[in-house]
Amino acid sequence: MWHGFDSRASCLDAMARSIAGTLIGAVAARGRAGLAVSGGRSPAALFDALSQADVPWGQVEVTLVDERFVPPDAPDSNERLVRSHLLKGKAAAARFTGLVSHPASLPRSLAQANLQTGDLSLVILGMGDDGHTASLFPGAPQLAQALDPSRTARYIQVSPPDAPHERISMTLAAILSAGRIMLNISGRAKRDIFERAARRITPDLPISYIIHQHGVPFDVYWHP
Repeated sequence: MWHGFDSRASCLDAMARSIAGTLIGAVAARGRAGLAVSGGRSPAALFDALSQADVPWGQVEVTLVDERFVPPDAPDSNERLVRSHLLKGKAAAARFTGLVSHPASLPRSLAQANLQTGDLSLVILGMGDDGHTASLFPGAPQLAQALDPSRTARYIQVSPPDAPHERISMTLAAILSAGRIMLNISGRAKRDIFERAARRITPDLPISYIIHQHGVPFDVYWHP
């Protein structure tokens, strides 16, 4: 479902309230909630708002959709972003699992990440100007494996063709195992990319695989 807003503030407020509602519902139904979030620059304000939401955070397990293979305290680390902006205030009670557990070894970090087995109540995605989501980059040598619906491992190593750092990313199958998926985008350019991806499934625009699936409720939040 498309949710369009006139301002960034109104979009983020609506997202925070919707996310909180999903987490509250999951805890009420199953005693716990699993939340996977994306990094980058855009989510910081959303995380700040969400950190103050009245959610039973002690029963929420937070993890990452993807991560650059950098130390957790590096400026480009998604874990650092989450710890700085989400895991504070009321949300400080949440349990968090990062993806770079062994900063000197990507294979060991990937193996540790793939020990995660908790159900995902909600996955929050972003989208790049090239149509990538998570770290599912068009042209990446591992993309076909990452998009394989039969792949059982939750995470995979991805080598972006044009972006810095090796990545650990959720696979398409893992994303589609969630109870709900939300996408946060902004600006006319990204709306145009989304509309292109909505026309057909193509590995040139990996977000298209999320748009065209029908098994998981999918909400897009957009503002100019």
